[in-house]
Amino acid sequence: MNNETLDSRQDRIDYLETELQQQRGMLWVFGEIMKEAVNISSFKQLMSVITDMLMGVMGVTTCYLWVKNEEGYKLYFRSVELQNDFRERKVTEIPGFISQLKESYTFKKEEITAPLLSCLNIPLSRHAVPLRNFNDNSIFGALVLEHEAPNFFTDNTIVFFETLTVFISINAQNSRLLQTVAKESETDPLTGTYNRRYMQKVLDKVTNSKSILSVAVIDTDNFKTINDVLGHLQGDEVLKAIAQMAKGCVKEYGGEVIRYGGDEFVVLIPIPFEDAVHIFEELRRSVHYIQVIYGIELPVTITLGACSYPDMAPTPHQAVKAADNALLRGKAKGKNRVVVAIDEDIAKSKIGK
Repeated sequence: MNNETLDSRQDRIDYLETELQQQRGMLWVFGEIMKEAVNISSFKQLMSVITDMLMGVMGVTTCYLWVKNEEGYKLYFRSVELQNDFRERKVTEIPGFISQLKESYTFKKEEITAPLLSCLNIPLSRHAVPLRNFNDNSIFGALVLEHEAPNFFTDNTIVFFETLTVFISINAQNSRLLQTVAKESETDPLTGTYNRRYMQKVLDKVTNSKSILSVAVIDTDNFKTINDVLGHLQGDEVLKAIAQMAKGCVKEYGGEVIRYGGDEFVVLIPIPFEDAVHIFEELRRSVHYIQVIYGIELPVTITLGACSYPDMAPTPHQAVKAADNALLRGKAKGKNRVVVAIDEDIAKSKIGK
């Protein structure tokens, strides 16, 4: 056996040893990711762990992950050029050439003509794997990995990234499912507004942050008559119309609309009370048009009781109770009006708090 043959065999042995070490490393990474996933409660945290391991162990220099959501896409990314910081941002789309991929793809050197983010340099290696929804086979995102050296991605690493993407896809879908379930548990099915469960979370958050909050409790005037004369289906349409009108009035101010019970709603707006009162009055006037738009034979009006925290009521929860007390006074005075809470309403709100 000559030296050339021995050298050839040694090269083959070295190659196989390198391949074996690489496969062991990939199995270790995947095992660590699986262990971490058990203790992680959010998809964002999981992506932080995955991108950290891909860069620290697998040696890639930049990781991107696009995931489709209701507003467009959420982009998670990490790069050695950004001090390995894990970052996220909202984007409207995936770069065109990546969004068109249906299968895993390693880019040729001549195809890599620009960085995916303007703040980064152009890499010499790039590999992309689409995120697939296994329920309908649609694509809802992509994992992209880059390296500063040419020909970085081998057959083994590509198979690993494809397997990892399946894991990411499943977790992304589960995360979206959990978010949907959580949202449904806090939403009123008839009007599409939030429910009391959600209101309690908002009030507790305001209490902890000590931020300002303006409150209105809304009651639909003569709602029993609407139900009795026009029927419950027409009554439901009136409630849905009021809810949509209220959401439209408060949306630009960061306000929330909650179905408080029956034909009552609560509006929460994080703005000064003197500004909020004008919005409440605008809503009261606007509700009149529901009768015209829907061709309802009876007048549609609302009465609102209003209060605020912390300049009027000592707690956000008491602000809601005081607004409810003001609402009762408004109903007694003749309905179809905005009534601001007075000291008596606030004092009553402290009873049995």
